[in-house]
Amino acid sequence: MQHVIVMGAGNLARALVKGWLDQTPLGMKLSILTRSNAYQERGWVVDDRAIPTYDPEILTTADIIVLAVKPKDVGAALTTVHTYAPAEALLLSCVAGVTLRTLTGALPQRSIVRSMPNIAVAVHDGTVVVADGNGLEHALWPILKSYLACLGHVAVVSEVWLDPATAVSGSGPAYAYVLLQALLEAGSQMGLPDSLARELAAHALRGAAELALAFPERTFSELTRWVASPGGTTEAALAVLKRTEVEDTLRRAIVAAGSQAARLGQTGPQA
Repeated sequence: MQHVIVMGAGNLARALVKGWLDQTPLGMKLSILTRSNAYQERGWVVDDRAIPTYDPEILTTADIIVLAVKPKDVGAALTTVHTYAPAEALLLSCVAGVTLRTLTGALPQRSIVRSMPNIAVAVHDGTVVVADGNGLEHALWPILKSYLACLGHVAVVSEVWLDPATAVSGSGPAYAYVLLQALLEAGSQMGLPDSLARELAAHALRGAAELALAFPERTFSELTRWVASPGGTTEAALAVLKRTEVEDTLRRAIVAAGSQAARLGQTGPQA
């Protein structure tokens, strides 16, 4: 039995906890360590398999520690890990922008995996991008990887790609929700009930993503042409998007997210 302790009470921590509680992997014992009662205040349902605790001494029993705190809180969290956690525990950091060099500087001689899951891990359809590093040599990494695979797709990349991957994958669901909101509002404007417009929009995006995964050899431009018949409805919509440079605006927005991820790690953790 591997004791996994999630540190944090934010949206990502909650998504990870929900995903694991919905489908508890074989051999996992799950606990939550927080510094506040945010789980209760925000109405997050946590059953008796993982009751939040405020006592850092729980870390003394940890096999795997999942650090899911905000970047401003990472210094204090690392100090807590250093004070209480066994040296042989494997640390999974889900803190945006904080590099392996910074993490190992605060916790020398420890095995650390740096990652960025997205919020869809809550429904087992997320993406978890993992940076290649010494933590992947830890004996518990294959077990941790299997736990992460329960939450969605796991991609191992060079650490230099983790900040841009955070912008594309970690923040990606938010861009999708902006598009979904536009689809809902347009549908409503044309007379569709909101519930129907939401249902149709969400299924359209899910289907589009599944099609892209099913045909990886096709570029997104080619897939677009599959949908857009000459002189048809889709072509009329795409013409408006082109005139307003929506694609370029989205590209600049995503690059800004990547730059922000890099900036978050430049100052290092503050205790």
